[in-house]
Amino acid sequence: MTEAVSLTPRMRRITLRAPEFTDYEPIRPDDFFALLIPGLEGLALPAGALVGSSPRAAAELIPARFRPELRWYTVRSHRPEAGEIDVDIVLHGDDEASSGPGGRWAAAAGPGDVAGFVEGNGVYSPPVSAGRQLFFADETALPALSSILASAEPSPGCPALGREATAHIEVEHESDIQPIDTAATVHWHVRDGRRPGLAIPRVLDGIPPDEIGYAWVCAEASLVQETRRFLIAEGGVAKELITFSGYWRQGEART
Repeated sequence: MTEAVSLTPRMRRITLRAPEFTDYEPIRPDDFFALLIPGLEGLALPAGALVGSSPRAAAELIPARFRPELRWYTVRSHRPEAGEIDVDIVLHGDDEASSGPGGRWAAAAGPGDVAGFVEGNGVYSPPVSAGRQLFFADETALPALSSILASAEPSPGCPALGREATAHIEVEHESDIQPIDTAATVHWHVRDGRRPGLAIPRVLDGIPPDEIGYAWVCAEASLVQETRRFLIAEGGVAKELITFSGYWRQGEART
C-alpha cells in the first residue's frame, strides 16, 4: 500500500502497489476484485493457493490465524506505469455490524500495510447500440458507477457514454456527494436518515420506454429489486437489458 486518503467523511481511497499491476488488464469499467484483508497474524498465502479455485474457497484452506477476510471492491483507477490501483471503500459506521471488515480495515489502513488482491470481472455490459442508458446506485456502488461514467473511450462491447446517459445516485449526506468527470446527466439524492431506497426516484427522465437501451442498477438490495421491477413494468425494459446487483441488504451485516 502506498497511500490512504479520505475523499469524503465516509469514503476512503486506498492506493495499492504491486509489480503485477503493471501487467494487469481491466476488462470493463466496473471491474471488481477480491480484497484479502489480513487475519489476526497477518496475511500468509501459500504458493499457488488461489490458482484454479475461487478466492473464498482458497481462503478456507489457509490456517485460521492467517486466514484473510474477503470482500469485493471495484478497481476505481489503474496506473500500470506506476504499478498501482485505487480502490474507494465506504466507511459505514463505528460498530462492527454497520462497518463490516472492509470498512474497518480501510478506516485504519495506512502506508506500509499489506493486503491481497485477486482480480475478477465487471458487470457493465450494454449492447454496442445501447442508445439511452439509465443508472441507479447508492454510495456503495458509487466507485463502480463513477468509473463507468468517467470512461471516455469505448472498450470492446462497451460503447462510450454521452449526454444520453442519466444516473440517479442516493447517498446518506450531502457531504457524500463527489464530482464525477462525465458528459452524462447525474442526479444526486440525499437520504438524510431515511430508509435506503426512499430518496432515489423511479423515473424514466422523459425517455420513451422504447428508447431505453440499457439499465445498470446496483445498490442496497431492496432498492435494486424495486427499481428493476419499475424498469420492467413502467419502462418496458427487457430483463436482459438490465444489469443489477444488491451490494448489501438493510439490517444485515455488511459484506
